[in-house]
Amino acid sequence: MPRRSLEEDFVRRLIISIFLIALLQGFGLLISLFIFLPWIERFLRETGSWKPYPGPEPVPRPMPRKPHSRGPNRGISLTDGLIFEAPKKLIQGAEALIKVGFRNRTGKSLRVSIDLSELALYGKLERRTLDLYLLPGEERSEYVRFVPSKVGKHALTVRVRSGPFMGKKAIEIEITGEKAGGNGLEALLSRYERVELIGEGGFGKVYRALRDGRWVALKVPHVLNERTGKLFLREVSIWRELRHGNIVKLHDANLTPYPYIEMELCDRSLEDLEKPLPAERVAEIAFEVAEGLKYAHSKGIIHRDLKPSNVLLKGSKPKISDWGLAKVLFESGTTTVTAMTPYYASPEQISPSRFGGVDERTDVWQLGVLMYELATGRRPFEGSDFVEVAGRIIMEEPQRPSELNPEAKPLEGVILRCLSKEKERRYGSVEELQRDLSGILGGKYREELKKSVEPSRSAYYAGQLFLLHLRLGDAKEALKYARDLLRYARGREREELERLIEQIELRVEEGLPVPRELVEKGEVVVHGVGGNPSNCSHS
Repeated sequence: MPRRSLEEDFVRRLIISIFLIALLQGFGLLISLFIFLPWIERFLRETGSWKPYPGPEPVPRPMPRKPHSRGPNRGISLTDGLIFEAPKKLIQGAEALIKVGFRNRTGKSLRVSIDLSELALYGKLERRTLDLYLLPGEERSEYVRFVPSKVGKHALTVRVRSGPFMGKKAIEIEITGEKAGGNGLEALLSRYERVELIGEGGFGKVYRALRDGRWVALKVPHVLNERTGKLFLREVSIWRELRHGNIVKLHDANLTPYPYIEMELCDRSLEDLEKPLPAERVAEIAFEVAEGLKYAHSKGIIHRDLKPSNVLLKGSKPKISDWGLAKVLFESGTTTVTAMTPYYASPEQISPSRFGGVDERTDVWQLGVLMYELATGRRPFEGSDFVEVAGRIIMEEPQRPSELNPEAKPLEGVILRCLSKEKERRYGSVEELQRDLSGILGGKYREELKKSVEPSRSAYYAGQLFLLHLRLGDAKEALKYARDLLRYARGREREELERLIEQIELRVEEGLPVPRELVEKGEVVVHGVGGNPSNCSHS
């Protein structure tokens, strides 16, 4: 029964009292008590137990929901997609750029907010939050300016939130007391051990150095201003995302305490080779350079500055370097005429109004110039200055390679097609160029495989034929030579090769393309089984 208020009880008691008085006057005391005694007893019990009305019971407040640590897709953590890249050491008072972003590894579009407020406890931060909208599979990042102030090693937390989901990532930063504005180059080099200058070019100096037990190459530009510094960071950020066996790995880059690029250390460049080289070796180098270009072109990236000093060798494997640095060099305004002599420039780079804009076929031209030089020992277009060389590139045809070196004859048609003035007459893509190079290489490898009596040589050439067809996407031919290679495989390498053969067989049966991941596995297996025996090694 619901409880009554004090006012309701008072009115009820007053009415009953008047009613009882009237009864007593009409029926007498004894008769009235006898008739109404049960009702009076009940009334007294109820009135004796009266309590004030407490009002409506409070509605319980819902407990706040704790943000989920997992992402919108089950099993995917927001922390996994967070990007936070800062220099290994920050200099007190020296502005640094910190890369912050997110990789959307879910199957849905996301709005994410990245909280950097804890970083602001240790210096002046340009912005404390970064809001991004990302499509499925998209990656976005921005550079945030940070001026460190508190010296020491600091642990902080970066938070990323998307709707009700939240992730946290523990970050450690180190701020040193080296003063900004002093000798920045000395401060930079002091981070490394056994530093040795190994080269200098139009862009800057190159050092060999040891850091954290790993040998690296350190490239330091001559001059960068505020405008070209931003361009420098943008270009090297593109390079950092290129991960391929024929592309030099970029480990780190920043503007403080002095602009630098830390990258994979290689043995030498094509510039250091004694030329001319045998036609087959030229074809091998060109095929692998084209493999790296093919990967970059698939991401919409064009090199634009292929030349011998930008193609490095690690062992016998060519790797393309200096992605985007030519643009930085040009924008800096410090380029000399000699440095810009366009021995390797394409017609469209010299006269875009006449030959059109730069595209993938520009890299095809420059690869043709490289092949010409490697096969003959001379560049196709020579001259004493910029104007003379540029004029010959636009107006003249190069001398046939076989006239300079008869052994270059097998490559002559390929090279001259690459060096067509009109882009439409060149190879339309590096894949198309690779198919012609594979004809030269395949013939050589098959010939050597047939006459070989040594297991190591047979394994090497079977492995090269396997990789050649795998890189061309010809799974059926690759499978043929993979089975040949299996005869020379032992132990763990044999197991790996058997698994690889199963994957290739499946693709042949289903008519599926050969993905890059399968090519990379093939390279690892071939290295383990066939290797590169000394009697098959290259310059």
